[in-house]
Amino acid sequence: MNPIYLTPYSIIENKDYPIDTKIVIRAVDFQNVPFENGKITFTFINCRFRKLEIENIETIDFKDINIQFISCFLEEVNIENFIATNFSIFFGSSILQGRIKNENLLNVTVNNCLLNDSLFLLDLKKAVVSYTEENIFPIRWNKLLKSVNTNLEKFLNEKHSYYIYDCKDIIFTFNENSTEKVGCYKRQYSYEIENKVGYFLTEEEKKKFKVSLNIQYSVDKEHKQTKVINARLLALSFSGYSTGEILIENSKIDSWYIRNFTAQLGANFYDIKPFRKEIGETKLEIHKSNLDKVWFDNVSFDEYSIVSFYRNKFGQTNFTACDFPRKYKDFDKIQTIENIHYPEKKDKNYFKTRYETFLQLKKQLETSGNFYEAQKFQAISNEALKNIESLPFWDKKILQINSLSNNHGLSIKQPFVATIILSIVFYILYLWSLGKMFNCNDINWNLIGYYFSFLDITHRIDFLANKSELNGYSLTIDYFNKILIGFLIYQFIAAFRKYGNK
Repeated sequence: MNPIYLTPYSIIENKDYPIDTKIVIRAVDFQNVPFENGKITFTFINCRFRKLEIENIETIDFKDINIQFISCFLEEVNIENFIATNFSIFFGSSILQGRIKNENLLNVTVNNCLLNDSLFLLDLKKAVVSYTEENIFPIRWNKLLKSVNTNLEKFLNEKHSYYIYDCKDIIFTFNENSTEKVGCYKRQYSYEIENKVGYFLTEEEKKKFKVSLNIQYSVDKEHKQTKVINARLLALSFSGYSTGEILIENSKIDSWYIRNFTAQLGANFYDIKPFRKEIGETKLEIHKSNLDKVWFDNVSFDEYSIVSFYRNKFGQTNFTACDFPRKYKDFDKIQTIENIHYPEKKDKNYFKTRYETFLQLKKQLETSGNFYEAQKFQAISNEALKNIESLPFWDKKILQINSLSNNHGLSIKQPFVATIILSIVFYILYLWSLGKMFNCNDINWNLIGYYFSFLDITHRIDFLANKSELNGYSLTIDYFNKILIGFLIYQFIAAFRKYGNK
């Protein structure tokens, strides 16, 4: 491996490093060098590295040391051996992949970079990944892509994966253009030729750029804060035990997975929805996690193709202003499966788990005062309950009847329509049994008025004909009409009072 030694405040431009290279940061190089506030210590611009390592094996008495790579190609970067605690690394508008792991590094920042495949950021004090539209320079990018014989389309067809493990501070942000401009534009107050032209992405171009983020925490590590703000992600994964604060806000995420996760100080998920709903399945999975002190606020659960809650502890979980499916049948997308990637594989206690999970969700929604959504989950839990094989026969029948009559207390339409239809059918049969229907006599229009008396379940048996004219058929029909219509009226009232129930 070819070692190179750098002079502080030097700039290296347009250089190729075709063999494995190691940048060695030495204390001797800083002797008699005065610190210059606001100036980058080492800069590489438009350089190409086959394989790069950065190494430091001694402390350096210097206020701040930083190295930046601008418009560089790093086929593989590896940074692990580092002693100095005052060293920061910046990658801007570059192409790279590799692994950076060190507890002493002060800060690692990646801005507007493309990944060959993946980048691992491990055990860092601070990891910052950002995409900022105001810093897209097409002249720089065209020059870089041409220098490595590739094109942008190749990178847009690939997934860019960030793996951030056990970093104390994590910031992952997207800063989008707030105007309606798209395409190239002239940048004012820019003196470098390569920065005079900027570029605003179209919505279609943003959707082609597929970024995934995987964050893991270890129970024996210190974590301060994780922030994912305004992100546009193909996938987001959380796992492990976090001892810091977690904020995920204003982000569009196609699929996100929370597995075996605990947040000691809580986690806030605000304004989350899918980004590319047209791509196919969008997924949301929460698996074997402790959701105590987790707040879901304005999360669009209804926009995901499939949602899975599996063996979670809810505790003081809050759901506020979240969107759940509106239609009853759409709740089928909310499942309780062990692996969301294999939804057809359900365990033998699937419906029992589903029943208990929905009751827990109902309880959390009631705690936050959202009785509207809580009633939906009560109804869905009843649907799951009736599918449990061990449930007694008559209990299943009760649930089936409640489902048909008023959708477990949610629908006033079902009992109202059923009341009208069944009462008309029974009334026609009742008139037929008395010889007042389907005969050759003239139409008696008064019979329409008597229908409303028939609808009144407290009517006398001789409201239409003398007792002597009644027969067994008419009395039987009238009896069953009173039972069924009375039940439907009760179901109608029960559904009508659903907001009066606590």
